[in-house]
Amino acid sequence: MKPALLVIDIQRAWLETNEGLKQTLERRLGTINAAIALFRERGMPLIVVYHTAPKEGVVPDTDGFEFHPDVRIEVTDLMLVKSYPNAFNKTELQEILSMDGCDTVILAGLSTTGCIMATYIGAIDRDLHPYLLRDGVAGESETLVRHAHEIFDTLSLDALDQILPKKV
Repeated sequence: MKPALLVIDIQRAWLETNEGLKQTLERRLGTINAAIALFRERGMPLIVVYHTAPKEGVVPDTDGFEFHPDVRIEVTDLMLVKSYPNAFNKTELQEILSMDGCDTVILAGLSTTGCIMATYIGAIDRDLHPYLLRDGVAGESETLVRHAHEIFDTLSLDALDQILPKKV
């Protein structure tokens, strides 16, 4: 197993317009940031995924396009911009993962019933093994997050720590 961490759509625009997303994300920022740190520490692929929505004004170089300031991404992280809920749809994500030899994706971010779900299914369609980062995805309500954890395979931060290879 060689996983990549996809940190999906934790952008200001989505959080400013949806109080449920904002509240569930605040409970999960620690887990998301810990996963980011773990993938960096182990030298594993980390991809920051942004959703662009021109009709809503969510485009590069706008405040709404930017990630929540408490998410510990860096300018050196690989950035992918998508226009559809599924991060594989009309992007280079499959090629990026193939070049790195990744066969597994760990999904963190927004939202459980939108882009996370679409990307999870998109990964299956490409013969990849997707997992939600347990307590690392946010939704419009805690009920929706709980349902996502019941429906989709998850991996905890502790499990990731155990299975990710140590950086030599």
